[in-house]
Amino acid sequence: MNADDANEQQETAPAEEVKGADQCPRIAQMVFGWVVAAVVIFLAQRDIRKRPPELVRGPVGLWKAVAMVPPGAVAYLLFGRRRAASPATVDVSDPLAA
Repeated sequence: MNADDANEQQETAPAEEVKGADQCPRIAQMVFGWVVAAVVIFLAQRDIRKRPPELVRGPVGLWKAVAMVPPGAVAYLLFGRRRAASPATVDVSDPLAA
């Protein structure tokens, strides 16, 4: 081992320490992202399970499968649900509305 090799080893050691300290915020961001993804998936699956099939756009089974990944869960929450008719929007003059 010559002097040049020893200098290279000494130069790389502090860089590795900085690299490890730099990864802590990245790990925290990844954990936060996974937690958010899990919450979105949970909310979508719970909504699919509790919502009547008439208020789901398309096949319920397909939405259950699609909502197992974060983009699919967001797509279901944005586009896969129908709104229930509220009493204020029902026309009372129509005898078939009730």
